[in-house]
Amino acid sequence: MQLISKKNMKKIFILLAQIIFIFPSLAQENVNESNSRNITRQGFGKQIPFEMGVGFVNRKANTEGSAYYFDDWNNEGIVYTKDKGKYKIKKVNINLYSNKFEAIYDSTFVYTFDSKNLIKIVIDNKVFRIIKIKEEPKIFELFFNDKISIYKYYNINYSRSSRNPMVNRKTNKYIKKTKYFLFSKNKLTKIKLSKKSFSKFFKSDKVSQKSTLDFINENKLSLNKESDLIKALNFVSK
Repeated sequence: MQLISKKNMKKIFILLAQIIFIFPSLAQENVNESNSRNITRQGFGKQIPFEMGVGFVNRKANTEGSAYYFDDWNNEGIVYTKDKGKYKIKKVNINLYSNKFEAIYDSTFVYTFDSKNLIKIVIDNKVFRIIKIKEEPKIFELFFNDKISIYKYYNINYSRSSRNPMVNRKTNKYIKKTKYFLFSKNKLTKIKLSKKSFSKFFKSDKVSQKSTLDFINENKLSLNKESDLIKALNFVSK
């Protein structure tokens, strides 16, 4: 039988040590990547039960952007519920990725509220309403409210990092897209923001499609800019 030299024995030992070190790291990374909820919460604590919803999960590091509406949690909200009326809650935020209302408790834990029990949320004078889409409660922000009501919905996609050099994506990233809806007769209708589609959508006995187009063009409005969109909405709702 051929004996293994000391040099070869040392190489085998180093190889085994590397395998033992690498496998747990890969396993842990795969677990984190497989659970989308791991990247939708900010790092304040650990998961615990709460009577109005699910608890808290740490967010994965190295992520561009945020899944949350507000940049921080120094916000006070008034919550309107179906069974308990309204009450104030401090340190609140809205998770746009999971479409949930959340609050920090005792500076340690984050709680997720059950949207099915919520009617409306008011945070820093911003109004958020829970509206069912295909029987699923979604959070919409009231964007414009005059003779017509326009709601804003945030669609958040999560793009994972990739080690593939052809993809060239070194970090995770939240991609936020905004959609606008007319709320009328308890129904939401999506608004297209091209000048032609917008003017046709809001054509009425009081405002013609041509007059709306003329107003947009004369004032050099961009409907993708919120301040300009509000000017156009003020015109068609007069």
